[in-house]
Amino acid sequence: MLSTYREVLRLPGALAFSSSGLLARLPMAMVGLGILFFTSGVTGSYGLGGLMSAAFSLSAAAGMIISSRLVDRLGQHKVLGWLIAAESLGLGLFVISMELSWPMGISAVIVVGAGACSPAIGPAVRARWTFVIARVDSASSPKLRTAFALESIFEELIFTIGPLITAWLAISLALPAPILLAIVIGVAGTLVLIRQRSTEPTPAPLHQSKVPHVAAFRHSGVLLTIMSAIATGAIFGSYEVSIVAFATEQGAPEASGLLLAAWALTSMCGGLWFGSRHFRAPLSRQLVLITGSLTVALAITPFLNSLTTLAFASIISGALVAPLLITIFSLAERLVPNAQLTEGLTFMNSGLTVGLAFGITAGGYLIDASGAAFGFALGVAAAAVAFLVAVIGQRRLQRSVRTDGSIPPTSALNTEPIPGPAPGGFNIDDRQ
Repeated sequence: MLSTYREVLRLPGALAFSSSGLLARLPMAMVGLGILFFTSGVTGSYGLGGLMSAAFSLSAAAGMIISSRLVDRLGQHKVLGWLIAAESLGLGLFVISMELSWPMGISAVIVVGAGACSPAIGPAVRARWTFVIARVDSASSPKLRTAFALESIFEELIFTIGPLITAWLAISLALPAPILLAIVIGVAGTLVLIRQRSTEPTPAPLHQSKVPHVAAFRHSGVLLTIMSAIATGAIFGSYEVSIVAFATEQGAPEASGLLLAAWALTSMCGGLWFGSRHFRAPLSRQLVLITGSLTVALAITPFLNSLTTLAFASIISGALVAPLLITIFSLAERLVPNAQLTEGLTFMNSGLTVGLAFGITAGGYLIDASGAAFGFALGVAAAAVAFLVAVIGQRRLQRSVRTDGSIPPTSALNTEPIPGPAPGGFNIDDRQ
């Protein structure tokens, strides 16, 4: 199985851009939680900390839709450097504003601005994989699926390690330490990535296009995958907050981190296996099978009554998480024109982010009102929606998938929200 991954990493420049992309993505698992720790520590309000963190994440999702078009037209090296510089300055100014007790409204505006400049690196690396593989094989090569799986696995690692580093730094060193470290890591990783020009996809200037420009979501099938991404994000968000609530109800809140880690670990294993296999079934049918299986796996969670049974449910459902993400991003890559891959992947990411925020927020309100079982029920409902979208849209997706083997002249951005011990998985309010 591992030989499949070694094969793609041996492609010219692959190990270099994939490893630097891994470093550049680590801050995406640190900044949100770092803002939560810092704001709540300074103000004493965990609610305000959560709002600040959500404001950063949602503004990043919105900003990337705009910046992704610039990356498509100008290239990664001309855009990502400016974005990381602007985000770093914004986060640094946010730290100063909180330390100097500036009005909270000003700090909120600063953090929203910083988020809007976030250079989410995931699809930038995925676009390089598409470009590099297409030079030695076809763009529809099975190697691309393996490469996408590898990146999803790396992101599982990021969202397992990042929050742990953040929590340790904030508690043991200083509240703003995680944000400051994330700035340094993000700048270093991004600069190393954009210096690798030989694997950077060729930009596609708008004036060179032979067809009128339309938004990526207007292409056939893209809205269906965005809807799937939103539903998938809602699964992640509701499941994460429900695990924390369930563990607290069982008198063992500290077990929530272990349960989330188990979910992320089995997802990683599922992604390793899924990415090393090449299936004959079209991507649209794979989406139906995976979302249907996940719905069945989650269906028992509202009725569980022990941490042991929840652990087993997390292991089973977690194994389907990375394959679902791999399939969604693979579909997006094949649904949009070559010159709009950045924009198309960014819409998927934004859908995941919106769904994640909805799942955490709605799940939290349901849990406050009725208990963890209702939070799990929301996750089941979201999985059912994803399944229905896949079933209803299967034929359209199958007709819309590109089969050409051209090299996509583009690059892409992402802060892919991956389940694991992410910000919502930590109960840091020890006053309760």
